[in-house]
Amino acid sequence: MIISAVDLGHNNPRGLRARMAREHFASNGPPDAQPLPLGYAERERMKIGGLSTIVALYARSLAAQDYDVKEHPSFFDYTCGLMASEFIGGYHRMQKNEGLRNRFPPRVLPGLGPGLCWQPPEEHARTMESWHRCREREDRVCAAIAARNA
Repeated sequence: MIISAVDLGHNNPRGLRARMAREHFASNGPPDAQPLPLGYAERERMKIGGLSTIVALYARSLAAQDYDVKEHPSFFDYTCGLMASEFIGGYHRMQKNEGLRNRFPPRVLPGLGPGLCWQPPEEHARTMESWHRCREREDRVCAAIAARNA
């Protein structure tokens, strides 16, 4: 069963970029957070909290940018951004983890948005416009339901 482009073999360009990103992470990522997960199932198995969850989220963000390690922020910069993100959602306990906060001081990462995926400026601007429209629609629907139930 094929679960990701990474599994399509050595001739697949996306799989090759993914494996090159794993090698880059092995050299440039934290030694206690290896290896970089490449497929969906591999990432999901890592979401057990703490640093391994951050590695899984970073890997998903990197995959969304087609494993472009030159354009995508480094693991350190991404993680500092994640620690400051308003989009942290169900992972909010990581932001309160003192060890992680000391290791990855929170600072805003431009381009990090909903889903904790980083995007280049123009793409991020489009995503945020769409996200705000969706939130406004949700607010209107909630207000209409509340008025109807009052």
